Amino acid sequence: MIGLCQYLLIFLLIWSGFWPYSLEDKTDSLILKIVAQKEQAVNKKDWGVYQSVLDAEKPFYKQEQKRWFEDAIKYIDPGSFRLKVLSLSRKTPHEYQAWIDQSYRKNGKKYAIQYPLRFRYTPMGWKDADLIFHQVKNDFISAYFTDLSLKEEGVLALNVLKKAARILKEKYRWEPKQVEVKLYHQPELFRQSIKLSLPQWAVGWHEANQAIKFIGGVISKEEMASGMVHELIHQMISELTNDNAAYWLQEGAATYYERHLLGTSDNIQIPSIVYSLPELEKIHLESLPSDQAYLYYQSCYRIFDFLIQQYGEKKVKELFSQLAKKAYLDQESDQKQERTVRRTKEAIKEVLGISSEQLEKKWRSSLKKDIDFPKVI
Repeated sequence: MIGLCQYLLIFLLIWSGFWPYSLEDKTDSLILKIVAQKEQAVNKKDWGVYQSVLDAEKPFYKQEQKRWFEDAIKYIDPGSFRLKVLSLSRKTPHEYQAWIDQSYRKNGKKYAIQYPLRFRYTPMGWKDADLIFHQVKNDFISAYFTDLSLKEEGVLALNVLKKAARILKEKYRWEPKQVEVKLYHQPELFRQSIKLSLPQWAVGWHEANQAIKFIGGVISKEEMASGMVHELIHQMISELTNDNAAYWLQEGAATYYERHLLGTSDNIQIPSIVYSLPELEKIHLESLPSDQAYLYYQSCYRIFDFLIQQYGEKKVKELFSQLAKKAYLDQESDQKQERTVRRTKEAIKEVLGISSEQLEKKWRSSLKKDIDFPKVI
């Protein structure tokens, strides 16, 4: 009876506003603790702690954060990562918004950004649930955008991706279970959402089990539509190959279909120089300056165009299926490049009946005689 009276007294104190420690205060403390845990986890390079505060019901976000974390702990100056909560507000009983000030140092120089972060109450308690986004949705496709000014581009993304997915189903029998697009109104927010080492020339992004990402409001509608197709092709190839395709094959297919899938003009200028296949196999795209990155994309396009013209989409589909037989490697594309190149070589031999060296020779002979093959310095 005494215990019951105590509970009744506590209830009356809370209800009347006299209880010194409200449930809202407790939630604030829990969220502040989560932010502190994230900061400490980065500085201590502890992925286990970092992932424990992420919303498990958002698998794309969790994978994106995993890649961000792996990059951050190698890229920033050790122990320099800081997170500070500037403000905290409750939006619903199960959702909070926090404005975060994030900073780190690279070679002694400080970099900082502020952004709104969403926290959601889950069966496992309060969790980090990604940035604050607006949303439009169509069937299996969701488009998220950080500012309402990007809504038109979000709708454009839905329409383009739905049409492209329908065509890809006919060509490759690919049916994605889920497609997410995230549009960012600030270039630095886009870069921050992917990885801190991302080159400045990048405006779009996709890797396996992640959302398609773009900087909004900086390119034309036509370029945005082509870019959406480009990134959707990356998702398709990752899913059809168990993410085992070599980088050059990924980028070649993505650049090819961004131009041709939805009826884009075939009047493509052939560059006077292209990288050879052996060079493409060893180049790390993200380390290139923008002009060399452009040449890389053009070279990948040329060799994939040759594959389509010489062997057709049916054989390319078989190539993807052969790659899918290999085990999935849960690593960033750049980190597993040597293994995906080796696996792609093996698949080419199995499906096309030629070595990659023979493929290189046939491709070279199909190009104009004045094409030059530079060495990567």
